Amino acid sequence: MHFVVGGAFQGKRKWVRERYGISDGVHMVWHDGYQEPYGLPDGVKAAKTVVFDGIEAAIRRLPDAEEWERFFRIWKQWEDEVAGRTVVWIGTDVTQGVIPTAREDRRWRDAVGICYQRLVAICCRVDRIWCGLAERLK
Repeated sequence: MHFVVGGAFQGKRKWVRERYGISDGVHMVWHDGYQEPYGLPDGVKAAKTVVFDGIEAAIRRLPDAEEWERFFRIWKQWEDEVAGRTVVWIGTDVTQGVIPTAREDRRWRDAVGICYQRLVAICCRVDRIWCGLAERLK
């Protein structure tokens, strides 16, 4: 699995599309966590690449780190079942900068940090994107 993280509007999606050669017609699934709850996206049986975008938004709806770790492990197992499969997670780093004043926003920010740590532990590769440039962390 591959985790791509960076600030808002830093080119994460574009970088992932270029890195994995994703274009229309490619056997892949792109799941938008900003719009849809996470679950089993349509088309995963035929897909070679599954991208989960907007993890931080999905974590806001379900801030339970234990549930997320189970979800990450399920997708790691899916990836490992067939050679050539890849799961890519894209998340905006909301854990740096000004600490939110609202208690619920602080809890969400903490939940995102905890979930990202658990995801990084499972992933084989981690990249941080800044201004469209990748820095490999793992």
